[in-house]
Amino acid sequence: MKTITLRRIDLQFDAGQLTHGPAAQQARQAVELINLTLQREPFGLGAQLFVHPDEVEVETGETAA
Repeated sequence: MKTITLRRIDLQFDAGQLTHGPAAQQARQAVELINLTLQREPFGLGAQLFVHPDEVEVETGETAA
């Protein structure tokens, strides 16, 4: 099987919508939810996001609604 690896991707999502807790915990939950979607049959890509904890930088901010 041929694989393609993308590195240094930013993930931005609406905190508190489907995830709860501190920012780092919500980020982990978001990645888990995305992985479930990426692997869901029959339309899933069989793809998976991998998080490298020693390289993660979590930033929080507010946007206008």
